[in-house]
Amino acid sequence: MTARAVAWALAVALGATAHGQQNQPVYPAYDGFLKNPDGSYTLSFAYFSHNADVVTIAPGPANSFGPAPADRMQPMTFKPGHWRFQCVMVVGPEFDGKMKWTLGYAGTTTGTSERMLQSNWNLVEGAPALSKLDYAKVPKGVCLNQRPTVRVLGVTARPNNPPVLTVAPNEELNLFGSAHDEGLPRGKGLVVEWKMLTGPGTVTFTIPGAARTKATFSAPGLYELELTASDAEFTERTRVNVRVGP
Repeated sequence: MTARAVAWALAVALGATAHGQQNQPVYPAYDGFLKNPDGSYTLSFAYFSHNADVVTIAPGPANSFGPAPADRMQPMTFKPGHWRFQCVMVVGPEFDGKMKWTLGYAGTTTGTSERMLQSNWNLVEGAPALSKLDYAKVPKGVCLNQRPTVRVLGVTARPNNPPVLTVAPNEELNLFGSAHDEGLPRGKGLVVEWKMLTGPGTVTFTIPGAARTKATFSAPGLYELELTASDAEFTERTRVNVRVGP
């Protein structure tokens, strides 16, 4: 079993024992690297939080990188669960593989591996978002803002052909949206919105500013809905069609 597999297996086990608890450790992790054609490297870091709620660890002694600068725009809010690709960073060809992200919370301080360029950390597959990064133009040595991830759980979005949900007239439709972001730019937050694009009537959302909400429709027919998420720099969206009536 590779070091990466061992790390994730340990995280799953720890998460299972700490599910629903508070004041639990937050563990940084290293996803791996890609070597770019110009000799630079794209690095990716993750974290595991075994707390039931979002926790904040401000940049400083309890949330730092080494060597300096200690603040490389790394995450400072940590959601429950296991989150990969939460700090994606490009470093130059001179990078020697020695960098460490340290987190301290709930009395536990841990850090990532400092031997970052070993072959078992090479993300040859499974990192399409990293391979599409414009590594030559992005700022070096800091975590990069990434596009939000937006989807509707339980359905598969297809380009120019949104999936179709059905609901009977006068019934509420549960919309299980999902919107996630790594937290950059700092201080902006993720703005989420449901809206109707087309339809024979009107749509009322119980909480239009939440990814998971309920919708009611004023008339039978086919409606097109859109879920958007914006981090103030990037906006992503997904759409679903809803057929109301037989």
